[in-house]
Amino acid sequence: MSQPIKRADFPPASKWKPEAVYPDWKAFETDFEALKARLPEIAKFKGRLKEGPGVIADYFETLEQHLPRGMKLAMFAQFAMAVDNADQQPKAHVGQVMGLMGQFQALTAFAEPELLEIGAQLLEWADKEPRLKIYKHYFDNLLRMKTHTRSTEVEEVMGMMQEPIGQMQQTASELSEADIKFQDALDEKGQKFPVTQGLLMKNATHTDRMVRRTAWENFCDGYASHINTFASNYLAYVKTQVVEMRVRGFNSVLESQLKPFNVPLDVFHNLIDTFKANLPTWHRYWDVKRRALGYDEIHPYDIWAPLGKGSPKVTFEEAVEMIAEGNAELGEEYTSVLRRGCLEENWVDWAPNDTKSQGAFSMPGKENLPPLIKMSFTNDVPAMSTLSHELGHSMHAYFTNHNQPEIYAGFGLSMTLAETASNTNQAMTRAYLRESRREDSEFQLALLEEAMSNYHRYLFQMLNLATFELEVFTRAEQNKPLSAGILQDIMKDIYKAGYGETMTDDPDRTATTWAQFGHLYIPFYTFQYSVGISAADMLTARVRAGEPNAADNYLAFISKGSSMYTMDQFRLAGVDMTSPEPVKAAFGVLASMVDQIEELTS
Repeated sequence: MSQPIKRADFPPASKWKPEAVYPDWKAFETDFEALKARLPEIAKFKGRLKEGPGVIADYFETLEQHLPRGMKLAMFAQFAMAVDNADQQPKAHVGQVMGLMGQFQALTAFAEPELLEIGAQLLEWADKEPRLKIYKHYFDNLLRMKTHTRSTEVEEVMGMMQEPIGQMQQTASELSEADIKFQDALDEKGQKFPVTQGLLMKNATHTDRMVRRTAWENFCDGYASHINTFASNYLAYVKTQVVEMRVRGFNSVLESQLKPFNVPLDVFHNLIDTFKANLPTWHRYWDVKRRALGYDEIHPYDIWAPLGKGSPKVTFEEAVEMIAEGNAELGEEYTSVLRRGCLEENWVDWAPNDTKSQGAFSMPGKENLPPLIKMSFTNDVPAMSTLSHELGHSMHAYFTNHNQPEIYAGFGLSMTLAETASNTNQAMTRAYLRESRREDSEFQLALLEEAMSNYHRYLFQMLNLATFELEVFTRAEQNKPLSAGILQDIMKDIYKAGYGETMTDDPDRTATTWAQFGHLYIPFYTFQYSVGISAADMLTARVRAGEPNAADNYLAFISKGSSMYTMDQFRLAGVDMTSPEPVKAAFGVLASMVDQIEELTS
């Protein structure tokens, strides 16, 4: 029987260094109490911003002193919980910091209404007061969004509500990561294989079809056993977003998520329409893979089945070098920071242990907390690719944090831009390896499989989820019925169209997909992955072709944070995402990879 992999069994080099930030939780609590004691300093500006540009500049300087510390505390506790969900201490501190950040939001709620009372004079003051010059874009955006900003009292209440609303995401996470006990997978001999969040992809790519099937079935069944609780929790969250949308005067939750970044709604709808028009490419891929595997039917648990003899082995250190070499055209600073972060400063907690949460993510870091990555590295090409993706986020955070004030960095960043940076780092790595290892057919097939897994996530799964969100939020906005059964039926119908006639689905299990993705607790986050991968393909082609200023423009792109409107920032990098053409081109790349896989496996 295969035993769960214990976190304690992995060497320190595979884990982050919390002690480099806080020696112990007592030091964390001391910093927490120190920040809590200083937060009232913000209140002294209430009612005074109209006195002039100097007072406003002093307010922003105070904000810049306190906000990064709060963000550091929040990210530290959240990361500690994510890498080891058996540790109870971080969980208590996450709730504690969420309360503090809610208090922070309430204390600063006066600022935007007061600034809006000043009106267009803000832009004049930004020209006169040197300390305000960098905030001119913020003022411009604030004035643009004036009709959606409420009174100080309402903003204060909405700020305080963020903590209990955030608890809904935490509840979903606790259900997924701690409370569900998945049944073990089995091979043909009856040997058991643990099914955990951290081992999800290892089981999905197993060479034994029975392991893949039983792991997938047991994973879905784990969610199905709690589906009513997941639905009740998610629908409560959906309703909070609809209430906030109505309070702020938006026409839809989708608009409430895109308008603050000045992203046209057509960007979303063009993407969904292009996706639906290109579903036959996915149907063809399922059929190519079915024939390559030699099966009469292909099922959802076969999606990640290896086509070759198994992915070539890649150690963590080798992966870091591949990624650095792949992004060498972005310059020495970029690659040296990347290498140092991975190999010396322990940015990456990569041990695939039994108490680690599902998937991978990067946190942007603040002060002496570096941009951190949580993942399960499994010594293969897919793990190398995931690392490359998350390092794209980390490098974006690094360049933004070193070039922008807090108001344009961190969680104020457009998710569309963030997913472009991660996908570009990944696409650059893949393109380099496709060229440098072209004679190694086994490695080439592994790269193609990795790419298809990536495209499957971002140009299939995430777009199915985005379609799901649109339907759910539209129903909620129109006060139509919603329940666990309705959520399941919506998901079934979406996947029925997505899989077509070539995939033999298990609809009741596939219907649980929505519950498996915590992404849904950030409305319409999902589709932004698809924008990102589409933009990344074009940007990678420009940089690797050596187009004039392409690399410099990309570095400028990841250094801007949210100091420009999102679509303008894309144009700075060299791509127009208001047009459907980049998305169509991405599906063209997908179709060409299906051709290559068919050729290599025929």
